[in-house]
Amino acid sequence: MRFKPTFFFLLWASMTYGQGESLELTMHLNTISETHAAVQSDQLFTTSRSYIETSIGLEFTTNKSHWQLFTNIGLIHGASISERIGDLYLASSIDAQDSFRMQNLWLGYENEKQNFKIRVGNQAVDDLFMVSDRSNFFIHGAAAYVFTFSMNAPQWPVASLGLSSSIKLTNHQTLSFGIYGSDPEVTNESINNGFKLRRNYTGSLKIIEWQKTKGNNLLKLGFFSDNNRFGFYDGLTSSLNALYLVKEGLLSPLSSRTELSYHLGLSRTLNDQTAPINYDVRAAIFAKPTTWSKEVTFALGYFYPHVNQDYLENLNIRSESFGELSASLPLNKNATIQFSTQYIRGAGAIEGVNSDPSFLGVLRFYYSF
Repeated sequence: MRFKPTFFFLLWASMTYGQGESLELTMHLNTISETHAAVQSDQLFTTSRSYIETSIGLEFTTNKSHWQLFTNIGLIHGASISERIGDLYLASSIDAQDSFRMQNLWLGYENEKQNFKIRVGNQAVDDLFMVSDRSNFFIHGAAAYVFTFSMNAPQWPVASLGLSSSIKLTNHQTLSFGIYGSDPEVTNESINNGFKLRRNYTGSLKIIEWQKTKGNNLLKLGFFSDNNRFGFYDGLTSSLNALYLVKEGLLSPLSSRTELSYHLGLSRTLNDQTAPINYDVRAAIFAKPTTWSKEVTFALGYFYPHVNQDYLENLNIRSESFGELSASLPLNKNATIQFSTQYIRGAGAIEGVNSDPSFLGVLRFYYSF
């Protein structure tokens, strides 16, 4: 929802330079609150967590171009359910170190035909790349793609200085490019508070992604390379290169009383000896009754990131696999609640601490205005 008080309306009017030119300020506030309950062996864990984010955008539009200055600031607070059960892949997608940080600060340009965009400044990789609406539906972090990135690559909620652009090849095809500063200190949230823009990095992350959309169908193919050298011990450090593929679409006819859709994802590293994860497989199916008054969405997903056991054998880390059954119910145009039940196999299987499965229930509340 856009916030347009009368004062800013008068300001925009006074700063309009001619017909077809306008200056517009947009503001958003988003909150996510969660309550978790997990059972692992004979132990019960309960935690809660919250994320508050505000974004401000200043947009200048002319007959020939569209400029945007954007920033957002987020506050993350609460206990980590992932730490309690020893989940390496984040049982909650808002799990992170408690922090208050600026996540983005960039200047964007779009040409008159709206077929070319470019951004420069502090930005997160998964704002533009390796994401989709269906992959982001699940609460478990494995529904996103952060696991195939280098541990030194800029990951949400930590952004780094970067340049990204996209070119619209046809009405249905887009090609995107990006280069970001990569550094171990960038993802260390105790060092990088987000309010200081770094100028020097130890390496760079390059990424290219092609996508095709048609109706409710999506196809993505991408490649990224991080030339930072990383590893747990000497002799096994390397850069990280990987391919990824995403396919989404409808399974049911448009006239069906229940809309069925699917999500398939696969990533594969090209350097098996040193990559912490060799490959990552995701599959999900969604059901949305079209005759209901509320747009309730049910989803069932299975995720399997395969840990490189040769690389991490000294830590005795096993591959996890997890399934999630989730339902999302919009309360009104601003608020949504989501219920999630997760089965996590292998969480906590570090140094033989625990190899029993974990059962996790999450209640999440979204509010945006």
